[in-house]
Amino acid sequence: MALVPCPECGRSISTAASACPGCGHPVAGQRRGLDGDVAGKAVSGIATWLVVPWIARAIVAVVGVIALFTFLGTR
Repeated sequence: MALVPCPECGRSISTAASACPGCGHPVAGQRRGLDGDVAGKAVSGIATWLVVPWIARAIVAVVGVIALFTFLGTR
């Protein structure tokens, strides 16, 4: 554990602390959040590429079925 200055108030705080004891500024969460944020963005990007085409196909299929029944009903 090392001491680093708080980015908000400048007091020396431990790297293991989750927030500055003087001002309450979160410190450790920022460092840990960076890795989780990158992984979260990657997962959501992959999920978007996999899910959006299926949703678009389902919408086109539903509109097509509605159009088909509407066309057949007018005959």
